Amino acid sequence: MTATEKRPAETAPAPYPWRRPAPAPPEAHDDTDLRGGHAGLISRVVASVLDALIVVLLVTSGWAVVAAARFLVRPTHFSLPSPGGEALLFIALGVLAAYLAVTWAVVGGTYGDRLLGLRVVDRHGTRLHWGRCLLRAALCTLVPIGLFWVGVSRDNLSVQDLLLRTSVVRDS
Repeated sequence: MTATEKRPAETAPAPYPWRRPAPAPPEAHDDTDLRGGHAGLISRVVASVLDALIVVLLVTSGWAVVAAARFLVRPTHFSLPSPGGEALLFIALGVLAAYLAVTWAVVGGTYGDRLLGLRVVDRHGTRLHWGRCLLRAALCTLVPIGLFWVGVSRDNLSVQDLLLRTSVVRDS
């Protein structure tokens, strides 16, 4: 066989893997393709419970830091800090609102949302701006019962979503 003659097709070398065309994605069925759909009540409640546990962890860690600082400043007269119930409630609500606003603005969802594959978006499907994140965080912190409107809403929207024209969608 000379250099100008071609080899038969069955003996042709396989193309390099990076030159092969990508395999066609499997066809998605309407009933199984959930990406982009509005998140339901159960997934949103589970995400909220996970976020509440994170806030409890943050507040507890903050208390431990304050206790350690008090010990370092005055070790001979040390006593554990004991905030009252109202002070602890206001601190926890403030931490919750800050946690919600920052995570929605920076990454598009809280840790609980990200674990469950959820994302908070505006009516165009884009990430929320800081102002809307702060308003939504305040509403979710002060009126958490508004989340349960998802159970009766045809579009799975909470009261906060209706007021601010936002939604929580499935991201994966």
